[in-house]
Amino acid sequence: MSAHNPKSEQEQKSDLPFASTLRKTIIILLVGFATPVIVLLVLVHFISNGAPTEANSTIAADSASQVAASAAPAAAASPAAKAAAASPAAPTAAASGSAAVTVADAGKKLYMSTCIACHGAGIAGAPKVGDEAAWAPRIAQGLAVLDDHAIHGLQGKSGMMPPKGGSNASDADVKAAVAYMVAQSK
Repeated sequence: MSAHNPKSEQEQKSDLPFASTLRKTIIILLVGFATPVIVLLVLVHFISNGAPTEANSTIAADSASQVAASAAPAAAASPAAKAAAASPAAPTAAASGSAAVTVADAGKKLYMSTCIACHGAGIAGAPKVGDEAAWAPRIAQGLAVLDDHAIHGLQGKSGMMPPKGGSNASDADVKAAVAYMVAQSK
């Protein structure tokens, strides 16, 4: 009679004594690499999708309220003002005045929500807002060049800038933010 003698539990463990340690090491490495990647992806998603969308909706609400506020006093002031408001040129002048305020507000809001991350601290070679020496050569290139670099991105000698600073803001909002930073840095 021949009996089948299965390996005992101790003999099975002795075949690969490092197997449990290897499994633990692999799990630790996977968690160690996956966690920072997931955190970075969540941050990128929040920065590129969350903040600018909120800023743009706030800008739209502010611009609508400013247009309404600037039109109301002109219509209620006097008969002469009412006559002026009825002329075709008056609404254009009132709208352009509030539009200038809205563009400045839009630039500041985009700067505060997105641009400040790099331009507030000088990260990745970004010139700090208010640093006249760092901004002077850039300003000398002209606003059109600065707008182009901000919208399309730039790989420079001292660093890089992603297109639109990594946001999904409109070109007009990016140009407003550039104008805001330039005004603060002269």
